[in-house]
Amino acid sequence: MGDEKLFGSFWVEEINGEVQTSAKKKRKYQHKKKEYNGWGSTLLIQFLKSIGRDTSNKISQSEVTQIITDYVHQNNLRHPTKKKRIECDARLFSLFGKKTISRLKISDLLESHFAENCGESDDGFLLDSEDDEYAPGARETPKPASLERKSQPRKYVVEKPRSCFAAINPFNIKLVYLKKSLVEELLKDPETFKTKVVGSFIRIKCDPNDYLQKNSHQLLQITGIKKSSGVDGEILLQASGFIKDISIKMLQDDDFSEAECEDLHRRVKDGLLKRPMIVDLEEKARVLHEDMTKHWLAKELALLQNLIDRANEKGWRREYPFLIIFSKLFSCLHINFLLQKILMW
Repeated sequence: MGDEKLFGSFWVEEINGEVQTSAKKKRKYQHKKKEYNGWGSTLLIQFLKSIGRDTSNKISQSEVTQIITDYVHQNNLRHPTKKKRIECDARLFSLFGKKTISRLKISDLLESHFAENCGESDDGFLLDSEDDEYAPGARETPKPASLERKSQPRKYVVEKPRSCFAAINPFNIKLVYLKKSLVEELLKDPETFKTKVVGSFIRIKCDPNDYLQKNSHQLLQITGIKKSSGVDGEILLQASGFIKDISIKMLQDDDFSEAECEDLHRRVKDGLLKRPMIVDLEEKARVLHEDMTKHWLAKELALLQNLIDRANEKGWRREYPFLIIFSKLFSCLHINFLLQKILMW
């Protein structure tokens, strides 16, 4: 299925309705049954004889543990960085079958090497997370312990987004930020004005008597619109966290600063303003994109025309011929063509 390639998705096994994790802290590996030579295993007897110990009489498990501890000290087999681990030489490796062992587990590892314990102990051993790295076959994935596990279906799981809230940063706010001139332009179409404006952000001057406000301007999110009770029926804007109605004349036509965006983030974090959702922000950005692009192009063309007029006044037409070419290029291209072919998402 095509959805299987979605980002953030993965396969897991489900057994008896519970999702199973693949990582295990301990694993059990089976070895062939040990052979015993009297009171101890053949491997243990061979090890003790190789270091000159008499094995005709039984040696207790605690004594063998001390013998191995002394052997480690005499041959300097401690791990250079992990002091609680022992690096096995050829003799210890033939006894335990591992390249490194824990110094605290010597007695446990010797358990199965004594004939008196062979009935109580099984032939396997447990490996901790550090033993896994060195154990034979540890790098291979162990086979499932039962046929039931093999027969269980695998369930497809899609990872959910960490958060459904949009980040309050300059990039996101800029997508839905309305300047005064753009709001005036949108007001020419009363039918779509509310749909486009509500949910976007505007910039107004702060109250000079508000000593808690560090910035001269602040960003506000529009939550509704209404008509004034006056004869002219002026359109007023309502903003979240702002008691008074806002006239379009109060809006600013400049870009907001990073400090003002940080102030908006602080107010949202403090619970003074509602945190915008990702879905709502994306939808509003798509609705406003065409109008914002047209507004930007018109502003750039006006700025370009001012530069051309200035060049004509100063006699710089010959020095700046690219201005004339650039102006004719923009005049020939239709704005809707630019929106559809270049600037559409």
